Amino acid sequence: MMTRAKRKERVRMGGSVVLKMAAHVVDGSLKKEDTIRLPFDEDIFGHDSFTYINWNDFEAVFTIDELSGAVISSYIMYLDSQIKAGKFSNKGICFVNPATISPIDGKSKSKHSEDASRAIVDRLLKRKKRDIILLPYNPGNHWVLAVLDMRKATCYYLDSLRPTSFLEQLKQIIDTAMVVYAAQSGTGKVKLNWVNTVVST
Repeated sequence: MMTRAKRKERVRMGGSVVLKMAAHVVDGSLKKEDTIRLPFDEDIFGHDSFTYINWNDFEAVFTIDELSGAVISSYIMYLDSQIKAGKFSNKGICFVNPATISPIDGKSKSKHSEDASRAIVDRLLKRKKRDIILLPYNPGNHWVLAVLDMRKATCYYLDSLRPTSFLEQLKQIIDTAMVVYAAQSGTGKVKLNWVNTVVST
């Protein structure tokens, strides 16, 4: 029997599709073949988009396994909702969709880099004066994060496996995007300062 406290908790989760699905996983009422379509507001990534999450995504979270792009995007949606609700201080943050910049099987390296740079340029052009851009990137079985500070012309790089170096492919993608963005926006060419960042626990 559901207690009053549990019922209140379910009410709070009712507005979130992701949290509602997590509750079904815990309850055991979600089947492994069940999948839900998760739409993203245009403001989150600068374009209308969606992803699919399923039982395997939640299992990866619960077992601390490799996270899919769908899980990362879902968490970004949560962060965005918290920022808009005033739960976090809004420092002018926006996000790049990891699905648009991370490598895709079957696509050549040069084609991927070109498309990824183009996606970043498009996001920069639609950032609405938000100067902190978070770019989650998965080169293969590992997530890294680039944080672009447009005001300081600096890109902070976080990589738990390579804390003292940069992922050269991602660096080239972002540097190229900045050159194209400068040309299209008329802001003038800016050379990014890259900084390795370590998050202490």
